[in-house]
Amino acid sequence: MNKFFLNKKLHFDSLNSTNETLGKLSKKIELQNGFYITSDYQKSGKCQNNDKWDSNPKENLLISIFLNLDLNIENLFMLTQLASLAVLDTLSKFLEQKIEIKWPNDVYVDSKKISGILINNIVKGGIINSSVIGIGINVNQTNFNKKYIATSMKLLSKKDFKLNEIEKILMKNIKKQSMILLEKKISLLSSRYNNHLYGKNLDSLFILNKKRIYAKVIEVNQNGKIKLMFGDGEVNEFSQNEVKLLR
Repeated sequence: MNKFFLNKKLHFDSLNSTNETLGKLSKKIELQNGFYITSDYQKSGKCQNNDKWDSNPKENLLISIFLNLDLNIENLFMLTQLASLAVLDTLSKFLEQKIEIKWPNDVYVDSKKISGILINNIVKGGIINSSVIGIGINVNQTNFNKKYIATSMKLLSKKDFKLNEIEKILMKNIKKQSMILLEKKISLLSSRYNNHLYGKNLDSLFILNKKRIYAKVIEVNQNGKIKLMFGDGEVNEFSQNEVKLLR
């Protein structure tokens, strides 16, 4: 594995998307593990399922990180766990509230979204050749579009934060979780992800086969499928394309 260069970055005042920009850059030049870009504003920032990321200029951390860990495609979901835990550990440095990971890749506090993750991968011959991990953390923003159930570090703590301080801690946690993955401690990532799983052992609302249905969240397996128990006691596993967790 290449050395992590945590201080190698580019910053932009504004761009369409940090993931899009870093993805294009990675195709033009060879990037080292841990190279990243940040931006004050994204014109077309996206979350999972192509939802728009609501972020005011200069108020939140918008960052995309390049990783080349040469993972087998079977370990694809490990990247989501890596990024989710890095965000969780970063927020834990600043917030006293309980922080949870909402399957598959959002981070919640008090049942409100504080961070979203979007990962783009290049796969060749069954190996994840490179990954661009996009992370948005709501930091100092206090007003959100009413259609988004969101919160921020400032709303939760009643104080302002320095974005560069959060950025540095996040990158250290990205490196830490990457090393855990490369050391083949997959079970550690998986167990920690499940220990902080939003709605675990509780009845949650899902959309399944275009219908709204309640089911109890049991766990998420290493392939990223969520295990649910229904009212009749039946237990099944579902992928992200099959079921959507609402609340």
